[in-house]
Amino acid sequence: MLVLIWLLLSDPFQQAVEVRRHLHRNPELSNRETQTQAYLMDQLRALGIGEPQPLAKTGIKLVVDQGRPGRVLAFRADMDALPIQENTGLSFQSDRTGVMHACGHDIHTAILFGLACELARREVPGTIVLMFQPAEEGAPPGEIGGASLMVQEGALQEPRPDVMFGLHLEPGLPKSVVATAPGGLMARADRFFVEIHGEQTHGARPQLGIDALVTAAHVVTAAQSIVSREVPPHIPAVVTFGTFSAGNRFNIIPGTAQLTGTIRTLDRELGEALPQKLERVIAGICQSHGATYTFRNDPLTPVTFNDPQWTDRVMSALPRIQHAESTMVAEDFGFFAEVVPAVYFFLGTCEQTPCASIHTDRFNPPESVIQTGIDLWVSLIEQFGNSE
Repeated sequence: MLVLIWLLLSDPFQQAVEVRRHLHRNPELSNRETQTQAYLMDQLRALGIGEPQPLAKTGIKLVVDQGRPGRVLAFRADMDALPIQENTGLSFQSDRTGVMHACGHDIHTAILFGLACELARREVPGTIVLMFQPAEEGAPPGEIGGASLMVQEGALQEPRPDVMFGLHLEPGLPKSVVATAPGGLMARADRFFVEIHGEQTHGARPQLGIDALVTAAHVVTAAQSIVSREVPPHIPAVVTFGTFSAGNRFNIIPGTAQLTGTIRTLDRELGEALPQKLERVIAGICQSHGATYTFRNDPLTPVTFNDPQWTDRVMSALPRIQHAESTMVAEDFGFFAEVVPAVYFFLGTCEQTPCASIHTDRFNPPESVIQTGIDLWVSLIEQFGNSE
């Protein structure tokens, strides 16, 4: 009882900061957020606003229903950290060697916890669903996790949200600026693997083999025309090769070559077509060189698609929100947006340039943006919690 009284009398921002610092000091990698889950469930239970439920291995879903009519609004925060050795010098710097909250997920989680604190202090219309998601950075090889697993396990059922909201810190925006835009905001991301099969031979006798290295080089070159000549110029898309591996000796023409890369676009239909276009190029090049190939494309995340109607309503109701530029960076919030209408925001963190980027060992966003995020979530409930 004393803990509950203290929580109710405490400032939600300060409570959220304490949570942020605890999480920052104790980061956990994707699908390994067991202590994070246990800590947050204890903190949420202490608020007395509902019973948090474990979901998707190390995630949490909390339904807050105060018995007032209205819409079902869902809010999501990701919780996992990255395999980076921190170099910020903070008093609450990571205690775990080689693991750091370098993408701001500790801030995202603190914002959502701050909203939970606000819900413990006030009456709100409708039903509020809080989702603390693990493994946004991607489950370890051979495992499933993240937003897709949350959807599979019924995160968007009982109750089904009328709309879902999420956000991400953005060092490219000034501190506390909130921005969004309708349509594709963050890219669909695929990862592809190509292996070219030729025939090994001596470097002095190329006529006796099929050069997998040269064939692969032609594939890389020819693939550059996919976006420049087959995609409408107004639709963002990339086909990027990230690795090229072939051969192990200077005088041997290799019989195999391996390529990996990523395909990205903000257009849902084009996202389905681009892997087929790439494989067509690979097949044509290999045929012309007498080689064969294997090709695999793994869709990682869908487009983070902001529902146009809901986004327009949000931007009209909250005119301080700026128009965001879309990005080819990907995030698995798109799995939620495939099922229910969704709006995703960027929250600026830059105080002075140059600003440390996400996924770097010096990323240290100002904690004041936690209040900005809490205020945004509360404003959305106030504006849209009531049914029309």
